[in-house]
Amino acid sequence: MTVNELINTDSTKVRIFIVRHGQTDWNTKKILQGHKDISLNENGQQQAQKVAERLTDFKFDQIVSSDLTRCLETLQPIINNNRFMNVDDVTVADLKSANGDGKDGEVKVVPAFRKTSNLRERQMGPVEGMYIKDAIAKYGEKNYKDLGETKTHMIERVSSEWETIWKDSISQNQKNVLLCTHGGVITNLSNYLFSDVGYKLGDGLTGDDLRFPFNTSVTVVDVNKEDLKDGCIAVFGSTLHLGAERLKVADQRIV
Repeated sequence: MTVNELINTDSTKVRIFIVRHGQTDWNTKKILQGHKDISLNENGQQQAQKVAERLTDFKFDQIVSSDLTRCLETLQPIINNNRFMNVDDVTVADLKSANGDGKDGEVKVVPAFRKTSNLRERQMGPVEGMYIKDAIAKYGEKNYKDLGETKTHMIERVSSEWETIWKDSISQNQKNVLLCTHGGVITNLSNYLFSDVGYKLGDGLTGDDLRFPFNTSVTVVDVNKEDLKDGCIAVFGSTLHLGAERLKVADQRIV
């Protein structure tokens, strides 16, 4: 899709843009993050600036983010660089202090900004903060991901938030919504929507493409406002702003 094609003007559907947070040091070291509140590293900040430049001309009706720092730090330049948002140098501290009820709180953000723990990464219990290789050695490759929040519970809370966003788009007449969240959330939600709910895939996409996405990648999903089960994952894991169509994460063991 070109930039113009990505901007939704069809009031019968909502287009949801999903951005994964930028890189952290724990990403590069292959340390399991889960709910640990880790900041972006220098490369992650640069990635966030690049995706912000990509989204400069997009008019979003609402922004919803994970409440963890790495997502808010990714979102900050997106908000400050967007020409449709009435902001005056929003800081990460501003975003952290904003209300979680859909109102702006102390943040002068147009459109409405909301953060939620429902968009957090999967909580991984005792392996959070461990190197993946050490977690596998201690708990086994089949078990290390299942010591905290179950995959079923994670999908339930994320899909519930998805429904809330969809309902808000109807009640508030929204056409374009921006989410900032985590790789595991994007992967599990996309596979759930495709395999369990029955969402279609955009041109050139297959189910095998719905793998853990690259930092600051952009995924685009269209949903019919008349039917939450009628949707299309139009774009998955796009990294054009980083110089390639879809950069891939080599180590998929986190999912």
